[in-house]
Amino acid sequence: MKTLKNKTLAIAFLMISSIGANAQDFHYGIKSGANFAVQSEIANYFDNNNIRTGLSAGAFGNYGINNWLTLQAELNYDQKGGNTETTTNKYDYLTVPVLAKFSLGKSDRSDLRFNINVGPYAGYLLNAESDIEGVTTDLKDNTEGFEFGAIGGFGVSYPIANNKIVFDVRMGLGLTSYDKVDSDPSNKYIGVTLGYEF
Repeated sequence: MKTLKNKTLAIAFLMISSIGANAQDFHYGIKSGANFAVQSEIANYFDNNNIRTGLSAGAFGNYGINNWLTLQAELNYDQKGGNTETTTNKYDYLTVPVLAKFSLGKSDRSDLRFNINVGPYAGYLLNAESDIEGVTTDLKDNTEGFEFGAIGGFGVSYPIANNKIVFDVRMGLGLTSYDKVDSDPSNKYIGVTLGYEF
């Protein structure tokens, strides 16, 4: 697991360094929105209504390879977890996605541009706690400090002068368990964010 962490950090660092090499094709931005998160077995995604609504905020940098492919690295603060009638599980991560964005072209009736994006992410645990009817319990000792997962999503951008407003809807799936004792459950979320690209 330690090797996987180091490789993920190295890939993200190299990508961010390389996409900055040609300033003409490099863009950066900020974004913020909400995560709608659950915790359950990998195969059990849509059949779970125990949703924790949390914050998603971060920064990104991307490099246009050509007219249809862009590589994007991000550094995000993501709130995940789950919720029941009496308990809210709060798991907060520093997340590093590395995404390939495939352009779907421009709208015929407006300047809107569409894309799909997919790629892996690494998550580093910042906080883990359970709130049971107002009583908070620290769960960090029982929680894995690293999470590896995959992201797939859909994006829209709208140009303003030389910049862009960007809107993304994405699904994140943890491929490793967050729990040190139970290897079955993982973090899953649907994230909705609005951002500005310079």
